[in-house]
Amino acid sequence: MTKIAQDEKMFSKEVGVYYRHKVFLSDENHPEKMKGALGELTNEYKKLLEQTRFLTWISGRLEKKLHKANRELKDRNSLLERTIDALISARASKNAYTIIYIIAIILFVLEEFLIEPIITKFGSGLGFSILIKLCIVLLLKVMEGVIEERIKTKRRPADLAEMS
Repeated sequence: MTKIAQDEKMFSKEVGVYYRHKVFLSDENHPEKMKGALGELTNEYKKLLEQTRFLTWISGRLEKKLHKANRELKDRNSLLERTIDALISARASKNAYTIIYIIAIILFVLEEFLIEPIITKFGSGLGFSILIKLCIVLLLKVMEGVIEERIKTKRRPADLAEMS
């Protein structure tokens, strides 16, 4: 069905009024007939105006609801993005702590079995031993931040793909 045919079917009453009065204009008519036709046309126009006002009012209400729903969706999307970021950060921290604890255990064991005997051979090694362990702890703290950031940047695109 063509667009014109659909419009004529939907607005068949209005199209009928239009054609009736279009034909009426082409004929020479008596003033009383013209007055009656003008009255009919005015009434039909009033009905059409009332229907247009009503449809515009409904359209305005629906548009307000649509805007409200859109704002709510944006707010929920923003909340969801913040939650995803927090979750990724928590996962990255957990994984970074696990890696750091493993590295810490290995470093302290290596320090205890490899470096400690060398320090004790050359004198009292308590100060050197504490200094080495302090350096290991500070190094681990720096490594934790680096590892956590690398895990976050590596996980972010993958997590977003999973959510889609």
